[in-house]
Amino acid sequence: MKRLNKTGEAVKQFVELRTNGGVPIPGVWFFDGGKLVASADCLGPARMVAPGTVAVSASGRQWMAVGGDRVNGASGWSFVSPYIEQHPVNGDAVHFNDNAKSLKIRSKLDAYLDYFQSVKGTLPDSVVLRREQLSACGVLPGQVYKGVRLEAYV
Repeated sequence: MKRLNKTGEAVKQFVELRTNGGVPIPGVWFFDGGKLVASADCLGPARMVAPGTVAVSASGRQWMAVGGDRVNGASGWSFVSPYIEQHPVNGDAVHFNDNAKSLKIRSKLDAYLDYFQSVKGTLPDSVVLRREQLSACGVLPGQVYKGVRLEAYV
């Protein structure tokens, strides 16, 4: 059997302690880094938590809050593996897919951001991509990449 990450081990221990003590088990625990910050009956909207927060259900499923910012909350949930350690996001909440199409879009996006910064002296507030480009990259509208919000063209 695979070894769980630190967050998964903590939830497993909470479930065991509460089961042995006869205390009801909440549906979801929320961790910021390795620190337990809250628990709730259900996952709920991502805007309630900061980007990078990991939610773990009593069954062991894990989600990471992505996009948004620490003031307005995250923009969505991304399912993550319970066997891999999730490192803090530090503002860049976008996790691109590792396929050829995604790498090509990301390299063009990086080139555009470098060009924009060299001309204007600052990064743009947002960049608009087509929905199929966002989905090819595994990105949700509103996520932040290098301090720039990625938006979907309607």
